[in-house]
Amino acid sequence: MKTVKIRLFSIALVFTIFISTLTSVFFLSPIIMIGKANPGNISNIWDNSTTLNVTVLEIPPRINWYDFQYNQSGTWVSKLNAQIDVNSSAKYRFVVDISSDQGWDDIDYVNITAWYDQGSESSTYNQTLGGNLNLNFQYENTTGTAVWRLAWPIGGEVTEGTYSDLVSFDLYGSPGNTECHNLTFPFTPSYQFRYAPGDGSWDNTYNTTDDAGSWNFIITVTDSGEGALQPSTVWISDEFGIYSYSEIVSAGWPTILGNPGTTAIANSNITIETRSNGNYSLSVDLDQLDHTTRPATNMANTTVSLRGGNLTAITPFPGTGPLYLWGTDAPSYQTAENNGTIKTVNDLEYRIDIPLAQYPGDYTATIYYHLTTQI
Repeated sequence: MKTVKIRLFSIALVFTIFISTLTSVFFLSPIIMIGKANPGNISNIWDNSTTLNVTVLEIPPRINWYDFQYNQSGTWVSKLNAQIDVNSSAKYRFVVDISSDQGWDDIDYVNITAWYDQGSESSTYNQTLGGNLNLNFQYENTTGTAVWRLAWPIGGEVTEGTYSDLVSFDLYGSPGNTECHNLTFPFTPSYQFRYAPGDGSWDNTYNTTDDAGSWNFIITVTDSGEGALQPSTVWISDEFGIYSYSEIVSAGWPTILGNPGTTAIANSNITIETRSNGNYSLSVDLDQLDHTTRPATNMANTTVSLRGGNLTAITPFPGTGPLYLWGTDAPSYQTAENNGTIKTVNDLEYRIDIPLAQYPGDYTATIYYHLTTQI
């Protein structure tokens, strides 16, 4: 019994010491003590969390890019330094992308002037030379409401398309200040829009006009100025060409009624309408007149005479070549018209000297009109 009591006492003592230890740990002091040590000397420190921000704003506007394009089955393709067609369905446009660090309301005018250089790179736009030689589009933004106009030509040599102004993006501009717009000036040139073959070797160098015999154009952008600063203008230039075009639109049918041994004149003068976008010649030739039911009976074309165009006097067909209504034999070309979409000759007078014993009946002869554009 004594041994058992001693063991129980020993167990009770150990348990009491264990409980005492736990009580001291949890209730008398923290498990971990956190303190701050003195770091000593601090020689330097860096902070890279801030930046210096500088915005540079140009006073003049900028032309970011431009093009002269053709609508090819719904896709616009560039025609810079290349020739284009003229017809009622060939649609073209000038495109220019412009930025202004002063805001878009600072842009007052965008002008596009184009002209046929007539073989000289020293030529300039001049509306007095006519519609088929000059072109001028203008975008005006002085009132807050944009106004588009075809300033020249006036009268049908060019058909306007639907203009467009799209807000664009300047990759190098300031998002908080720069405004960028993409403007398009679409049009359809007339048939007589002046032929421009270039010098035979188109130079497609950026921003150049050095091919003689081309259409030159200049795009200018003018702002409103700021305070004491005067309005500024920036510009860019280039060129394109035009294929030759010749068309005989219509020709009247002369009818003559007469008697043997007389000079008979057609019932009325006839009209011939042509189109040519360059210097041209127009000639007419005639077969012999054959009887419609008696093949062995005919009249030579030398019995027929003509007046009209450059032929101010009655002139018989020579039998060995044509007569020239415009231009002359060789041929020497008639100068192309500066205005108009069509050339009309309405004073062609046919007459015939009917031989004295000519067999009666109906005679016909094919008339050949030949229009040639100088190339």
